[in-house]
Amino acid sequence: MTSLTSTAVPAHIPLHNAGPSPALQQSWQRCQDMVSELHTDPSPLLASELNNRREQYAHLLKVAQPELKTLTTLVSSARSVVLLADASGVILHQAGNTDFLRKAEEVALQPGVSWAESLRGTNAIGTALLAGAPVRVHGKEHFLEKNQVLSCHAAPIFSPRGDMVGVLDISSEASVLHDYALGLAQMCAKKISNRLLETAPENLRQFVFQRKLPLLDSDERAIILLDDERIVGANSAALHLLGTDWSLLDTSINYWLENGATASNHTNQLRLRNGQAVLGRMRQSSPRPHTIQPTSASKIHTTATTPATQVPQHTLPPLTSVALTQLPKSVNALNGGLAVMLLGETGAGKEIFSRHLHQHSQWRDGPFVAINCAALPESLIESELFGYEGGAFTGAKREGSKGRLREADGGILFLDEIGDMPLLLQTRLLRALQEREVQPLGSDKRIPVNFALISASNRDLDSMMADGTFRNDLYYRLQDYKIRLHSLREHPQLRQFLCAELKRLGGQERGMTLSDQALNALSSWHWPGNYREMHSVLRTLLCLLPPGSLVLPHDLPPEIQARSQAATTDMPNTVAPVAINHTNPVSHPHKLRTLNQHAIVQTLAACGNNVSQAARQLGIHRSTLYRYLAQN
Repeated sequence: MTSLTSTAVPAHIPLHNAGPSPALQQSWQRCQDMVSELHTDPSPLLASELNNRREQYAHLLKVAQPELKTLTTLVSSARSVVLLADASGVILHQAGNTDFLRKAEEVALQPGVSWAESLRGTNAIGTALLAGAPVRVHGKEHFLEKNQVLSCHAAPIFSPRGDMVGVLDISSEASVLHDYALGLAQMCAKKISNRLLETAPENLRQFVFQRKLPLLDSDERAIILLDDERIVGANSAALHLLGTDWSLLDTSINYWLENGATASNHTNQLRLRNGQAVLGRMRQSSPRPHTIQPTSASKIHTTATTPATQVPQHTLPPLTSVALTQLPKSVNALNGGLAVMLLGETGAGKEIFSRHLHQHSQWRDGPFVAINCAALPESLIESELFGYEGGAFTGAKREGSKGRLREADGGILFLDEIGDMPLLLQTRLLRALQEREVQPLGSDKRIPVNFALISASNRDLDSMMADGTFRNDLYYRLQDYKIRLHSLREHPQLRQFLCAELKRLGGQERGMTLSDQALNALSSWHWPGNYREMHSVLRTLLCLLPPGSLVLPHDLPPEIQARSQAATTDMPNTVAPVAINHTNPVSHPHKLRTLNQHAIVQTLAACGNNVSQAARQLGIHRSTLYRYLAQN
């Protein structure tokens, strides 16, 4: 058998016939850029350090126990092990086949060792953390040769507000590829994520809903966590059914339901805002005996944070390949105490990038407090930032307010649209950043705070400094490490990215495909709203078009149609070369009505008249295509 302690060198030989996935290709590129920094002989945490880490993740370990036991029973006979790692990649739990456990320890696949990608190269645990999605890394797909004896399958676990709190992994020897392992890890990770929702504080209610009654008690149930009517948590099934992302947090549940939420614990028929009919019921959360405690820098302070101010991480739009290359150095800068400034156009993903930064930094277990300086009235921004004592001004709460800077203690403060902050407040902010102290309005006390700082702007701050509307000293305090995020129109593979995003947002489940003409139109659009605008366009298509549609130019917004009309007038409607594959096509006659004859002929020609292949490309069952050909 191959030695488990062979020399650590890069290995870029994909094992599967289909070639490496985009996630693995991006991981290899990241590892190439930092190959000299990869640790080849990691040391595990001391026993006391590992015990402390396990105490910090006590609630996660408790909630995950049923799945860990079930998985261990299932995979032990297959010479496999089950691993649970925390959000930084440190393995907290290991169980499984005794023989393989001993071999796994030879490559440090054991409790107390971090398998972060920055330390261990491409691997399922570390790469799943960066991708925010399930990952399989088999044999020679591992970046370091010493790890190529492993076959690993990992799926992330998410908190009710979308923070990535851990990774579930099934690993075995690379001599055997277990096709079921990734799906099994993903299913159990989803169960654990749902249980984290269901063990939220008892004062919160859960709204559970799905299209069909049997699904209400299945792992596919959609769950929304409510504080009165305010949404404070959700799972991925809820986001999918509502056709939205994590921007739903802190909005009212009544916004998403046509007739408002039911207060009944009985099952009721409801209609979502997007028109879908669902069955739903309300229920109380189960008791929660433990909480996941903050670690590292966030552990230094005991000031409580307000959950409503934390910004979620999970299922954010994935970072582009360019942004991914910027992430490791940005994390190092943030962990090193530097202030990070993000520059880019509106909608270029500055807040999304900052959330990824939070997730991968040493501050990950602390709060993420986002403040849009442009959205706060000038009269309120001071009290919003610094807090106030009770009765400090007319209309103040009797109990006072902590202020957002104190809420960020132990975590990250994200100042969006910093160029819109009034000049007077810039002075107070600078003083607070320099002294690491906050003085609430109406108080003579200074309260120490400790947080990492990220700021963002789409304005020309150099010009603002020149005309005196932005302080030079504050600017230089904010831009220790500066990053420019590229606009969507600068994306090197825009067509493929658009198709991937449609798939990620639900296009595969709905059987929706972009035609070449639609792709040409979308690719030629200048996207003034960048990624935010793109997601709005794609979500609208998913919501308004029937399942199985081939998206044509006339389905797109009028302004996009107008820009591309001249260039696309004579182009045939063909299926996109990177269209979504449908692994379970079904016979839907209405789907053929959305495909014109030219598209079908073109697809058949491209597939060499192979009906089965053409049907898969079109997203329909081959019998449906045979019937169509017989009738035409």
